[in-house]
Amino acid sequence: MKKWLPFTAILFFWAASAIAGDLIPFSDSHASFSFAIQESAGQQERDVEIFPNPVTEGRVTITSSESILSVQVLNITGKMVFNQDYQPNTNSVVVELDKMEKGIYLVRIVFPGKITHTEKIMIK
Repeated sequence: MKKWLPFTAILFFWAASAIAGDLIPFSDSHASFSFAIQESAGQQERDVEIFPNPVTEGRVTITSSESILSVQVLNITGKMVFNQDYQPNTNSVVVELDKMEKGIYLVRIVFPGKITHTEKIMIK
């Protein structure tokens, strides 16, 4: 049964792409897939830096070329554990995470026009 699971998963995703119209001809060269978040048409990539990552001293700095309106931190289950709004024209913020448990979190940055950028961080 375990030998068929990867093949079944590949076949499922190949069939799903066929239904969606993004059919890639199946062959041995398509034995593995990589998944990535794609930007919607018309959205430009945001110039965002989140450092240090992994977070070791309880704080993380977020910088952007665009105005940061808010920062949200979500735990691995999707629960929001931090939310802070900022004044317009704020391009750099320091987020204090010293009370959070070690683990992996998602940082969601909201820009004007409700455009968001999400990255993964690790707290050690």
